[in-house]
Amino acid sequence: MGRRGGKGVSDEDYVVNKRNGRNGKGKRGKGREEMETSDIEDDLSSYVSNLSYQQNIDKESLGEGSLTGESGIEDNDVLDQQLDVSLEAAALKNSVVRVKNLKIIQELLSSKIMGETLFKRKGEMLDVLIKSFKIGKGSERLTTSQLTVLYGLQCGEEIDMESLYTEIKTFLLSAVNDGSADVAQRAKIIFKLAVLCFLCSDNIDDRKELLVLLREKVKQNDPDVIINSLASISLILTVCSPTERRNVIQMLLPSVRTLLKNGNVEVRIEAGEFIAHVFELGRDYDELFDEQVEDLEDLLEDLDKLQTDGAKFRAKRDRKVQRASFREIYAFVCGEGDVNEQVKISLNETLTLTSWSERVQYGAIKEILGTSTSLHLQQNIFVREIFGLGAVPLRIEPVSRGDKIEMKKLNAACHKARQKNMLKQRDKRMVV
Repeated sequence: MGRRGGKGVSDEDYVVNKRNGRNGKGKRGKGREEMETSDIEDDLSSYVSNLSYQQNIDKESLGEGSLTGESGIEDNDVLDQQLDVSLEAAALKNSVVRVKNLKIIQELLSSKIMGETLFKRKGEMLDVLIKSFKIGKGSERLTTSQLTVLYGLQCGEEIDMESLYTEIKTFLLSAVNDGSADVAQRAKIIFKLAVLCFLCSDNIDDRKELLVLLREKVKQNDPDVIINSLASISLILTVCSPTERRNVIQMLLPSVRTLLKNGNVEVRIEAGEFIAHVFELGRDYDELFDEQVEDLEDLLEDLDKLQTDGAKFRAKRDRKVQRASFREIYAFVCGEGDVNEQVKISLNETLTLTSWSERVQYGAIKEILGTSTSLHLQQNIFVREIFGLGAVPLRIEPVSRGDKIEMKKLNAACHKARQKNMLKQRDKRMVV
């Protein structure tokens, strides 16, 4: 038998000693270790009980069509229970448990309309968000930033949006400027910060502070940071006053033009779309905006090269996407094109985007909601107000499984009766 941990110590004794905090040569912080072990066991025991409760809820809900009953109506009691369990577990000390439950809440807020349910728990929700920002790192901060935006979209004007942005802004700015964090995660948090500002704040000082930060981020070398910063500036500009827009455009347009020659195709496309948006905003506050742009002919020439670029050293897909994007951008900057995009919301409703500003806002909301965008455009009052869609239309309940079976039985009975009648008529003709 092999020996470890010192002379004369068997494998079994070594495992027992290791478990008890001894290595065969002495003891180490026994009291402190027992406290830490006790805390971890408490968290894990709480998590196990919460997880088993969640699984029971999931099993019950899956039996009814994934949180929907036979009539297709969401079971609010099940949603309330699942949200309560996840909020409780998201406040535990164990980071793995917190992140898992934050993602569960994120999925609920994304795939369901829970404005009233969330409003009743706004205190608990805000506490969870602040705690996760304070003690979380990396992916937990990113998940929490996404969850914060979803919380704002769900509750809308039911909560104090200005207060939400004020309380969360400091944590988001800290996460964005954290040099030890992953660059890609920080880039995504930049965009979440801009969306939250767009949704919550009407304060000119908040916008000014954020735009100063974003202008500095555009000058960095990382493609993800540049793309998210440009998209964020475009979104904030949609709610700025003409004076704010003029100042930002004058300071930023020259540096964005240089990005048209960037080696990353996504950076070039984002820069081109930003320029098209800038021309739309500029023409809104000044009809002679085109004449005030320095070296306009050179800019048009650069855009024309990008819409006809056939360089073989670029990937085939990149060339195709770039040419398609810059054809539209070039036509708009020249004043020969316009924006007209149809977004299907439901069978009877369509959202029409007729400007770059509307397209930018829709792109931001879609980035947050993902595949649930259509659901929120149909039923989320706050999201509908952003795009001027009016009140939520009356909801036609889907036919339940029980009703379908009854209809099939009725149709079968009618078919049988028709067949009998046809046979009788045929027999009468034969007798004649």
